[in-house]
Amino acid sequence: MSVQEETFLTPVVPLDFTYNYYIGQYLTRYFKGFKEKKILGSRCPGCSKVAVPPRKYCGVCNKVMEEMVELPQEGTLENFTVGHVTMEKGGRLSPAEKPYVLGLIKLDDKASLLLHKVEGVDPSQVKAGMKVKAVWKDQVEGDYWDLDHFEPA
Repeated sequence: MSVQEETFLTPVVPLDFTYNYYIGQYLTRYFKGFKEKKILGSRCPGCSKVAVPPRKYCGVCNKVMEEMVELPQEGTLENFTVGHVTMEKGGRLSPAEKPYVLGLIKLDDKASLLLHKVEGVDPSQVKAGMKVKAVWKDQVEGDYWDLDHFEPA
């Protein structure tokens, strides 16, 4: 058989594995705040910037940020994107049931931007600069999904 006559088989192998990731003391405190429906950030002692979600080192001046502060439940949508696909288990992309909005939300003048879903408004009507507020699940458990989404304030 010559090279031109060879055929190839291309199997699709879905990815399916679990990875346990240690989130550390800062994100642990962040999610504990979720149990009380609070959004926490870490404040830098040098430049006063607030990282949300909290982290140990300031991205501006590299100082250790030990102070946790509660951020407002309302903020400003600084930027956004409209999604049309979702990632399924195993990493496959599929069309979304309907377009959805992911927004970068500024909760405080000194805070970094928080990435989260924005609902309650048609994606064609979303505008940078609109005021949004946090919407929590009724029963919170202290994990990422407790803060369900943001909606127009």
